[in-house]
Amino acid sequence: MLEFVFRDEKKEENCPKVVVLSENWQQDIERLGKENKKIQDIWLKNEEFLVLLLSRKQVAQTVCNGEVFVFLIIKDKNYKKIGQKIYGKIADFQKVSLIIAPQCKLEFERLALALEYAAYSFDKYKTTKKSEEFGCLESVSFPQFEQPQDWKKVVALANGIRYARDLGNEPSNVLTPEVLALDIKRLEYLDIRVDLFDEDFIKKNKMGLIEAVAKGSSNKSYLVVMQYVGNPKQKTWNLGLVGKGVTYDSGGISLKLDNQQVGEKKDMCGAAAVIAAMKVAALQKLPINLIAVLPLIENMPAGNAYKPDDVLTSMSSKTVEIVDTDGEGRLILADALWFLQEKFGAKKVIDVATLTGSTAYIFAGFYAALLGNNANLMAIVKKAAEITGEKVWELPLEEEISKRLKSEVADLKQLAKKEADSTQAACFLQNFIKEGTAWAHLDIAGCHTDEKENATGFGVALLTEVINLLMEKK
Repeated sequence: MLEFVFRDEKKEENCPKVVVLSENWQQDIERLGKENKKIQDIWLKNEEFLVLLLSRKQVAQTVCNGEVFVFLIIKDKNYKKIGQKIYGKIADFQKVSLIIAPQCKLEFERLALALEYAAYSFDKYKTTKKSEEFGCLESVSFPQFEQPQDWKKVVALANGIRYARDLGNEPSNVLTPEVLALDIKRLEYLDIRVDLFDEDFIKKNKMGLIEAVAKGSSNKSYLVVMQYVGNPKQKTWNLGLVGKGVTYDSGGISLKLDNQQVGEKKDMCGAAAVIAAMKVAALQKLPINLIAVLPLIENMPAGNAYKPDDVLTSMSSKTVEIVDTDGEGRLILADALWFLQEKFGAKKVIDVATLTGSTAYIFAGFYAALLGNNANLMAIVKKAAEITGEKVWELPLEEEISKRLKSEVADLKQLAKKEADSTQAACFLQNFIKEGTAWAHLDIAGCHTDEKENATGFGVALLTEVINLLMEKK
């Protein structure tokens, strides 16, 4: 992770200076020059050259008295794009100093997270990568500013997002359900209680949906429960979380096409977001009580795999007619949601999943789909989305779509028509939400990967902010 240094921690070091300017960059230079003599001197000595470059390319680099100066204009207010643009110009330096024009109106916490995001790489399995191909940057200083009061939150969040991205990028032959379960168990050093429940427990507790989906895999399935009690005096849970943890999804008997199978190792990114959000809360020792349930499985075809036309019995005792074994996510979430409510009495619940191709198709990764049954909880999620920039779009729990799930042979179908499947999947899950439980469903399909097909860690910042907002409401 990058180190971020503020004025009150160290004196300004002799390192490259990156001057970040707004669209009114000439005014910015004039104002910054009054505060910083070095900027004024270098501008006066190289004005014609710098104006030419900035006018054409919005970036200019020069050297004065042995010091490197980079002038950079930003127009986009998307922090990830800003972070990528700045990082592209500073990655080859070991240390840099960022001087930011007030006109840019940047929030330094979000900028730091964006730079950390841009600096991320997953190259642990590359054996021929040359040393010069690795980023050199280790430290970024903000000489104009004091360290923000909530900096601990930024560091914890950066740690959590990196952790979620690492989990999402691991190949599925390495990150099996058991390996992921054991990795979660390591988080007990943060005073998170982690219980790993195996297939015998799943069968004993009659979680027929999780059991059926996992049958086709030679890798063991697990149900993981994480409990973080930051407020021991309170005997209830402030929030319950459920994350879809399919470490590889072949589609099962309803096998995916070959071009659909690449990237299915990331079908556990919902679980990764939940795990990381729990870690972020524990790193900060937040005074809140959180519980998470994570069904960890592989969905594979085999002679004993579950099939279309099967009728399964869920933990809730509702029976489900299977239509498509590639709709496994809603099945394992249904049992996990019921388990969370039945065994732990969670009254406020959010589930996170890479659930439907429909969501990825509709929103192309720009928004996650949000559905639920409680206006107050939905409003909190929306506010958290506005604050973090992890955007959501509310879709309706349409009654007519819910009626599609009526089965002739069971209590309900797993799915009916493929159209509007974002809503259809949520309507299915609603059957497993108890009366009196406030529930929100986040379908993050499409948001979980970037343009290079790397895991994004989407949902970690969003859930962390939801937790913060819930603490404010107490």
